Parts: sequence; C-alpha cells; structure tokens
Amino acid sequence: MSEKLGKALLHGIAFIVISILILGLLITTFAYFEWISVGVLDKLIYASFVAIFFIGTTLISKKFAQKGWLIGIGVATTMVLLSLMFYTIGIDSPLTLKFFIRSLITFVVCITGGMIGVNLPSAKR
Repeated sequence: MSEKLGKALLHGIAFIVISILILGLLITTFAYFEWISVGVLDKLIYASFVAIFFIGTTLISKKFAQKGWLIGIGVATTMVLLSLMFYTIGIDSPLTLKFFIRSLITFVVCITGGMIGVNLPSAKR
C-alpha cells in the first residue's frame, strides 16, 4: 500500500513541479514582452495554479485509488503552508483576506480533484 502511494505521489508531484516550472517560463515570457497586462497576469497565474493542483491531485488519487479527499487535503495543506511561508518570511507582507480566500479555494479544488481522481477508471486496479 505504501509503495503504491509513494509511486502515485511521485508521479503527481512530478507533474505539479514540472507544470509550475513550465508555467513560470511562459509567464516570464509574457511579462517580459508585455503581451498581457499585470492585472490579467495575476489572475492567469492563480487560475493556472488552481488547474495544475486540480490535475495533480486527480492524477495522484487515480493512481492510488483510495481516499482521494485525504490526498487532496494533504496536497492543499502543503501548498497553503508553502504559500504562507513565502508571504510571511519571503515577502514580509501582512496576511490579507485575499490570501485566506485563495487558501480556501485551493483546499476546495484539491479535495475535489482528489475525490474525482478516485472515481476515474484505472487500467491497473
């Protein structure tokens, strides 16, 4: 069971990390050439992160095929804690209502992705 979870986490986290790196490259290119305004860029970044974490938790849950909600909570907690550390330690900015709303949205999206991933048909059951 733990080997199956380890492989599922490895594949899902690898997808998330690689997608974020590619997204960072694309966003940097858009910002450098000023193809998109800053306001639209901010919304695009968050929407992309939501989609990446939804797909990542779906992949992890599909491969593990058990307790998708728990996998979603784990991924969301990790994401929110990393964001919290980045904002408080890295940027040194105060926490706002916007941060808490985005954290709540992240939890809902990751839990939903995990629950959907468990119910997807898998070839290796």
